[in-house]
Amino acid sequence: MSLHATLAQPRRLALQTLFPHLQSTLILQLFFVMADFSPDAVRDGELSAWEVAKAYAFHIVLSDVAELLEQTPSDLVGGGRVDTYIAKKLQLKGGGQPEPRTVRRWIEKCSAPGWYPGCGAGRGAGGGRPTVYSDHQKSEVARVGMELKRKLIAPTPRRVRARLPNVSANPETGEQMSRCTINRIYKVLCYDEKEDDPWQWLTSRAQDMLPARLRPLRVACCKHIISLLSATTWRSHVAFDPCYSLLPKTSDALEETMVAAMGAQKWMSKESRGKGANCRPPSSTKTQSNAYHYTRVDWTPIFARGKVLIYVVDVDAAKANPKLPSKLTDSKNLAKFVMNVLPGLLQQMKRKHGWADIPRTLVHDPASYMVPPVTQRLQTDFARAIRSAGFRSWAGDAGDDCSWMVKKLGDVYLHETVISHIRRLLDGEFAHQKIYETPEHFVTRMKKVETHMNSASFKAPDGRGLEGLAKDLMWRCEEVVRLKGERIPK
Repeated sequence: MSLHATLAQPRRLALQTLFPHLQSTLILQLFFVMADFSPDAVRDGELSAWEVAKAYAFHIVLSDVAELLEQTPSDLVGGGRVDTYIAKKLQLKGGGQPEPRTVRRWIEKCSAPGWYPGCGAGRGAGGGRPTVYSDHQKSEVARVGMELKRKLIAPTPRRVRARLPNVSANPETGEQMSRCTINRIYKVLCYDEKEDDPWQWLTSRAQDMLPARLRPLRVACCKHIISLLSATTWRSHVAFDPCYSLLPKTSDALEETMVAAMGAQKWMSKESRGKGANCRPPSSTKTQSNAYHYTRVDWTPIFARGKVLIYVVDVDAAKANPKLPSKLTDSKNLAKFVMNVLPGLLQQMKRKHGWADIPRTLVHDPASYMVPPVTQRLQTDFARAIRSAGFRSWAGDAGDDCSWMVKKLGDVYLHETVISHIRRLLDGEFAHQKIYETPEHFVTRMKKVETHMNSASFKAPDGRGLEGLAKDLMWRCEEVVRLKGERIPK
């Protein structure tokens, strides 16, 4: 007698003792099979009930530990996919490991109410109610859902049911497939690029979408930039980008600005979701829709050799001295900045940081006041100012073609990362919480932000700080080429 048969005898005796009315051998065998955790109950290449229980246990433990540590389950397994990690811990009957998709399907089944270890494991188990929808119905629902998304149409259950009125019908009741059922199918069978990366209901990343037309242009632009770079190019680059901030002048504007700085997602009580700061701020917050409530202040970072200096436009000084810019977002004022202000600022950075010389190549984006879209050449005033100040544009000389420069390249431009850090610090650690902030107060805040960013403490625990960022331009371009024009993940 086999070991399995030997172990089975006490279970049969226990069933006969507990349920004396179940004397039928067939019924006893049915109970025994349903409680069987051995691989004998399944065919080769399938997961036994024991392995299924292990998979679900891994899923529950990883989810609970991740919540306790305020991490994601993916972080606990080294940044990879959780179902791939679990699959490596399981064993199919006859040898081998299951596919991640199989693990996902079983976890979905185990999460259903009324599931127990051994329920529906293997083809020989016969317990439980048979599935309502066939594999064909599920695959058709998944196919239509993915097809709708490829056409940039939200794959809502209503649209799927409209496309598949007969296939999505319950064969027993004739009713249409429920929203929950369609969502479960999405989680198991639908994917964007790879089958082992199924759909999940997630918040979109804080990055603008890229039209398909721009992706090959981004690749071409990055390849051109790579051709311009060398191992030491970063030491000759100085990047800048005109920006502005709106200083609230009224208590209402200040309150709206502070709520906007809290972000789109925030901690709140469910019953108070529609009250006070839990609501979103008006769309006009941080825009120039109402000059009465805000004072505009123009500024730009000057990023060179891993150091940053933040220049804030002084409107009063510009009124007294016509050589100074009153703002930065038009060609004439930008030319004044490049010719009359930037050289002095770089000399300050040279003395402060002990440089032997100053960088001379200006890195900028194709804004219309720098590169007009009609001519695709450097703007005349801007080009003249660059030449007069002894600089050169990384786009070339005044007559050079700049059509290789492409919009929506913020994930590549290093100065865009610097600007995002500045804005984050202005809204967070160095936020102003009083109304009527003057431009002079704003300059003081900017100096604190600048000092903090240039300090040794301004870097992630495993990061390289601003100096590491200054060397990342080639790597970022190579990533865009590798990703075929898609965004670099944050």
